[in-house]
Amino acid sequence: MLCDELDNSADNQARAYMNRRPDPDIFTSTAIEWEQSIIEGHATHPMHRARHAVSPLKPVGSDTDFSCPNLAFVAVPRSEIRVEGALEELLTPLYSHAEAERPDLDSGQFILDYIDRSHELVLPAHPLHLPAILHMFPSVRQLPFSAPASAQVSLRTVCPEAFMSFGYAIKLPLGIKVSSALRTITPWSTFVGPRITQVIPQILHRAPVEGALLIAGEPASAVSTNPDFDIAKYLSCIVREDPEHICRPRGERVIVAAALTNYTDKGESAVIKQWSLGSQTQRRDFLKSYTDKLLDAFLPPILNHGFAFEAHPQNTLLRIDAKSGALKGFVVRDFGGVKVHRETFRLSTGVDIEMLPDACTDAKNMYEVFDLAYHTLVQCQLHRLIRALDLHYHGDGWDIVRKSFEQRVSKDHPLHHVWYQASFDFKCFISMKLGGLYRDFLYLKLPNILFYKNEAEGIVFQSTAP
Repeated sequence: MLCDELDNSADNQARAYMNRRPDPDIFTSTAIEWEQSIIEGHATHPMHRARHAVSPLKPVGSDTDFSCPNLAFVAVPRSEIRVEGALEELLTPLYSHAEAERPDLDSGQFILDYIDRSHELVLPAHPLHLPAILHMFPSVRQLPFSAPASAQVSLRTVCPEAFMSFGYAIKLPLGIKVSSALRTITPWSTFVGPRITQVIPQILHRAPVEGALLIAGEPASAVSTNPDFDIAKYLSCIVREDPEHICRPRGERVIVAAALTNYTDKGESAVIKQWSLGSQTQRRDFLKSYTDKLLDAFLPPILNHGFAFEAHPQNTLLRIDAKSGALKGFVVRDFGGVKVHRETFRLSTGVDIEMLPDACTDAKNMYEVFDLAYHTLVQCQLHRLIRALDLHYHGDGWDIVRKSFEQRVSKDHPLHHVWYQASFDFKCFISMKLGGLYRDFLYLKLPNILFYKNEAEGIVFQSTAP
């Protein structure tokens, strides 16, 4: 199995290199064009480009095009689905634009006429995932309708054409492994998303830089009521606000952060090419602006409320001025991997975020919050950006990051102590795969990259630095 997933990842990566899309442009390209321009996945996971289908799904070939799925639809008994928020109301435009697929149906047929509305509701489904739904949920039936959509970088989150003017995307389960994770959607995620959405004003309260961070909410969701979460996660969906729709009225464009570290076929990083960063001074200035705005966006919820987003480059979108290309701030999406120390959040905001038992989003202590922030912001996002800007090997990039962090977090704050510790636990991806682990982890301690100086000195800890 392990070798199969490695081979699958390698085959998909090779095909991605050979069939790269045209390079997008910061002044003309849409958010979805940036999403679909990404060539590589997770920087250190060997299965980062895997598209490994898990039974009951059949294998998916490397020639499969995930970019523009035609969404399927299923009728689900209301007694077997748990709905959060105004799901059906938000899905109304999608229902209205669903196209009949059977030859005996004309284009004017309405999908809701094919269900018993008092006892059933209609859910969209990813076409590649449909066989798993029909196999695992005997009472669910497929409806003869479809709707065109475009997939984001995560594959399972899609932007239906019907939602173009309404500002929503849909996250759907997909029984395919990408990296270590089966891309289904658990009841933990469908439960917590709408509840975090309700407290977005509290999360942003007392942020020192107004508008540094915008949040794409998840106002509605649905999931199977099967008590076995490993089954329930195969029948679910989340309706999410579209970042581009949020930012357009502000005169801003959005670019998924992972796209900045793409490389052109000539070996030039997208960030250097798009902002014409020809000199080291220009690259340093860009990194300083990016880092300042990134920390202004994501540190205040941590410091004020004990709330950390899973702000890796796939969940983080850069906001730029639509006319000048100047960096304006960030917008974040996806609540399934956040960490909240609920006692701190309650004391700070006066409200609680309800979660299901055993939710991974429920941080046992503040260290979990600080640790997630370090891994997503420093190791996953800034580390890769620094390399893409060619500011790693001489240490320029890390000097900029340290100074920006120290300007915002005092030396006596617990976050400073955690981020400036000598080493961090890093997931052992292959060992975890061999052990069949997903929600449980194996770690190896590695030196803290924040203290990287240069190739001659390597990593020099603060306690020994001059």
